[in-house]
Amino acid sequence: MSDKLTSWNERRYYPISQYFKSRFGEKVGKISVSVAETCPNRQSSKMEACIFCDEWGSAAYPRERELSLQEQIASNRKHVKRRLRAKKFLVYFQAYTNTLGRISALQERFATALSEPDVEGVVVGTRPDCLPERIYPLFRDTAEQSYLMVELGVQSFYDEQLRFLRRGHDVESAVNAINMLHQRTQADIGIHLIFGLPGETDGQLIETARRINELPIDNVKLHNLHVLEGTPLADLYRRGEFEAVELEEYARKVVLFLRHLSPRVAVQRLAAVANRWDELVAPQWTREKMQPLLYIEKKMEIEGCFQGDSCSDG
Repeated sequence: MSDKLTSWNERRYYPISQYFKSRFGEKVGKISVSVAETCPNRQSSKMEACIFCDEWGSAAYPRERELSLQEQIASNRKHVKRRLRAKKFLVYFQAYTNTLGRISALQERFATALSEPDVEGVVVGTRPDCLPERIYPLFRDTAEQSYLMVELGVQSFYDEQLRFLRRGHDVESAVNAINMLHQRTQADIGIHLIFGLPGETDGQLIETARRINELPIDNVKLHNLHVLEGTPLADLYRRGEFEAVELEEYARKVVLFLRHLSPRVAVQRLAAVANRWDELVAPQWTREKMQPLLYIEKKMEIEGCFQGDSCSDG
């Protein structure tokens, strides 16, 4: 296992930073921007917002939405460059559903982002059920000319969990979206997963890892289900119908998942961070950026385990 420590920069899992360094030859930072204005759940009067989503739709810098795309890139590049000391960047279209509006508008945004100095590519966040036929030529052409990653909010590979989250899509649509992206574009495919759902079992975590191993997924981003003000989940929490997992239990879940996850799949994030502390209801450890990461890494070290050591690809 010492060769993995070396190739993974002394980590016990395959960090996305190491993947980017291998691909681009140096450290690469993601510049988050917010340009999309809504998602299918919020747009339709027949649907409800996802149970965990606040009014900002996961935007990292929601109050910068009034700035132009160029202004957002310039402003957030400074933060990323200072924090990561990166010289190359990817522009991350993060908030809401970026493939919901006109494709021509998204094409213009890609062109704007890619024209910025030292920008090597774009990352676009969207949903499995928001990939219309007309999006694939844009993704194909973009991936041929530069780097493209599509991040899908899969969240779970279990329909009952998706219904609890009020996602509005099912597992079949997620699997179909992943396969179509792989077949029709050269984009890297990332998926978001949420752990800490009611009734979640160890068997489900292991099966989720195995399912990812079988699909053309390049990376995963893990989130713990946390409670924000102004969300339906906050109402459930205050009525005692939902209990947020504490860090010890969440770390156990993540380690179990990672041990069954193929070592070819890069890991973007191990836990969510509440960017807006004033809105966080529970759990309080979600305020911390480094504590959950260090706790999970220390747990893997103490247990002597690595990503993939319990799967056939390990």
